[in-house]
Amino acid sequence: MLLENKRVLITGAGRGIGRQTAIEMAKEGAVILGAGRRQAPLLEMAEQVQQLGGQSYIATMDIADYDMSKQAIDALAAEAGGIDILVHCAAIFEEAFFTDMTPEQWQRTISIDLNGAYNVIHSAIPYIIKAKGSVVSVVSQDAFYGCPGYSHYSASKAAVVGLTRTLARELGPSGVRLNCVAPGITETEMTRERIADGRESYLEKLPVGHIGQPEEIADAIVFLASEKASYITGQVIHANGGMYLG
Repeated sequence: MLLENKRVLITGAGRGIGRQTAIEMAKEGAVILGAGRRQAPLLEMAEQVQQLGGQSYIATMDIADYDMSKQAIDALAAEAGGIDILVHCAAIFEEAFFTDMTPEQWQRTISIDLNGAYNVIHSAIPYIIKAKGSVVSVVSQDAFYGCPGYSHYSASKAAVVGLTRTLARELGPSGVRLNCVAPGITETEMTRERIADGRESYLEKLPVGHIGQPEEIADAIVFLASEKASYITGQVIHANGGMYLG
């Protein structure tokens, strides 16, 4: 097993890519520390992990709140005896064209998608350093190619890439690796409406011939988090079905 007995903190673990990552990592022997805003989806995830014979702990938190994030992460680490790997998936994805965007809309996305990344990584990193572990942040193709109506989301995800690359240099000497996975269009609760409005146009742009599924993104995350990727740090894996090349 790739992740046997590794204690993996996953934000956004109650749905979409986060939940699927929890399932795939549990299959690889990981102990899952699932965090999210709502308890009910986390309990569903924990039940799925249990059905696989795995072990999990859960905690609710708002990643936009540093103190709440730190308290929840410290509690999970205490229950599990530490944290070896962080997978940061939690994010929001709300449409607002720039000329119509209110300051409140901008700040809401930045507070969750960028500041939330700081809050989670900063709170978890002492444990990761102790374990000489790894961090995988889920970003987006929008960070590289832009997406009309999502300037706040694109900007925050691009910033997380910059944060990851800088921390890879800062923390590499401590034995910590940090990488990103940038999914292309993937079928999750967060993107379902966007896909429904343009399924055929998306399919025309995908050499692989299908829209991404959460398990396909989760597989890339599992690889980067594991020792199979021991010589990879500060990188972005583009799991996009060939939608963008280069």
